[in-house]
Amino acid sequence: MQFAQNAAMFNMAAEEMDAVIGFGPRSPTIHIPNAPVPPLYYNDQSVKVSGGNVGAINMGAARDIQVSLQTITKNGDVEVADKLADLTNAIMNAPETDDIVKNDLLEQIAVLSEQASASKDERKPGAIKAIFSAIKDGAAAISGVGGAWETVEPLLTNHFGL
Repeated sequence: MQFAQNAAMFNMAAEEMDAVIGFGPRSPTIHIPNAPVPPLYYNDQSVKVSGGNVGAINMGAARDIQVSLQTITKNGDVEVADKLADLTNAIMNAPETDDIVKNDLLEQIAVLSEQASASKDERKPGAIKAIFSAIKDGAAAISGVGGAWETVEPLLTNHFGL
């Protein structure tokens, strides 16, 4: 992150010098790499059998979240993407929660992250507020997820302008 900021400042200084001088070749610039997308830790096995009950975590929702996180990262909101990834990982790795609750929360986070990756004109404020409160209630019910939600909540509030 520090390298990207320094490279951007160098590039801006080079452009300003070129503008002042007004002739000759352009000054060289530094290529600034994209920020890395935060990982989601899940395996591709979606069926778990225990005690005769079959449950499945919806990995499609996790993949949708990952795609949205890539877009959020490309838009420059790396901290929001990191904290959403932490929240998603906390939900998927919560041992005391059944798969139905996990799936519900993952689907809600998928919609919320999709809205976060959309432009401000394309966002649906009513849906965002409803999903925001549903995730807040669901995360509070799971002990390991509550802390992750408390970390991402102020960032999302600022991101959405709530």
